[in-house]
Amino acid sequence: MIVYMDRASIEALTVEDIREIVMKHSHHTKYDRLERYYIGDHDILHAEKTDMTGGNNRIVNNLAKYITDTATGYFLGQPVVYSSENEEYMEILQDIFDYNDEQDHNTELGKQCSIMGDCFEMYYLDEFGKIRMGLVLPQNLILFYETESEFTSPLAALRLIHALDKDGNLILNVEFWTWTQVLYMRSVNRGALQVLGWKEHYWQDVPFTEFINNRERLGDWEGVISEIDAYNRVQSNTANYFQYNDDAILKVLKLGDVSSEDIAQMKRDRAIILEDGGDVGWLLKTVDDTALENYKNRLREDIHLGANVPNMTDEAFGGNLSGVAVSYKLWGLEQICAIKERKFKRALQRRIELITGMLNLQGHNYDYRDIDMRFRRNKPQNILEQSQIIGNLSSMLSKETLLQLLPFVDDPQQEIEKLDEEKAQSVQDFGTYQNFARAFQTEEPVAEARSTEALEGVDTS
Repeated sequence: MIVYMDRASIEALTVEDIREIVMKHSHHTKYDRLERYYIGDHDILHAEKTDMTGGNNRIVNNLAKYITDTATGYFLGQPVVYSSENEEYMEILQDIFDYNDEQDHNTELGKQCSIMGDCFEMYYLDEFGKIRMGLVLPQNLILFYETESEFTSPLAALRLIHALDKDGNLILNVEFWTWTQVLYMRSVNRGALQVLGWKEHYWQDVPFTEFINNRERLGDWEGVISEIDAYNRVQSNTANYFQYNDDAILKVLKLGDVSSEDIAQMKRDRAIILEDGGDVGWLLKTVDDTALENYKNRLREDIHLGANVPNMTDEAFGGNLSGVAVSYKLWGLEQICAIKERKFKRALQRRIELITGMLNLQGHNYDYRDIDMRFRRNKPQNILEQSQIIGNLSSMLSKETLLQLLPFVDDPQQEIEKLDEEKAQSVQDFGTYQNFARAFQTEEPVAEARSTEALEGVDTS
């Protein structure tokens, strides 16, 4: 979560002030609910039963998870591509990313942003002295900003770590980070926070970065929760209708004077004896199937419309669509991903800035602004169509730019190097072939001459 506070107030914070902030912000019902919905624990599962005689089906259609997984996969299913003219710097940075499994880490960051609206990344040195990146959920971190400007760095951070010790005691570890120091505090079984001490760190900044989904820090489906709840209710009620009809009451008119044994016998014989004018039927609820399905379809359409994530199982996405047709169908999703990209890129730039600062402390002299990054959408591709477009542009664009247009090329510069190596190898192989051919052509007449000389003076008669 975010707290805005001027620099002087943050510098004047006492231990008691920190304790008060921790107690005030230790419960986050919003984040808890969003997390529940993603894993399928919707409010319908906790609703009270009102009709004690009817069914009590509680069906969850987890559209929240569908929206998050679809949006995240579309946005970050293809890894972010980094490039730099400083090959040494890029190689070191890429080694750090590989060590942290950066591609999967980015996907988790994007997923949590889709669910919660924002999340955080922390940086630290492991036991081998290597730079590590860790994900911190928004309910476990309080980041202090001076203003609401998106270009300001945080002034401080409060990290909350919940754990259990070997005796089953609930432990709360609190870390208060400034630009130069970190204060450690600890609480046992929700008791008073005890100060453990201060320790210097060497990041020369607050080693946390906020990743946001949008400026309002809203999740992708946070605005359509009420419609998701309505969809769950109508699906559950539909199941209740069918269950009611399965357990329908048999209506019998003018059965006559019969006993319970007679009725049991009729059930076994699958026959009912009625008096004159008698009738048999079922007491059924009348359901307007057409209106019910129209209502459910409308709800589902409204959910996808509000979240800007299309229903990918819709028949409209079938067939071999052109790139333009696919783009139109994904227009809404593309718009929210464009916003995600701008926010995500700014956070990645801060990540690289912090990592570069630590590298420079270790003796390097790099500039984080030398790193470029490119996002690619993970969407259906018509490779034939794209290859034709690239072929038409080959005389107007550089080889690197053309390779960037291909969805299956992660590192255009590496591909160019491979092409150059293959070309050089081909030239070498062709030169070897030519030398071999020339040698063969030279040796053949010599061999013939030697054969002729050997035959001279030999009587062949």
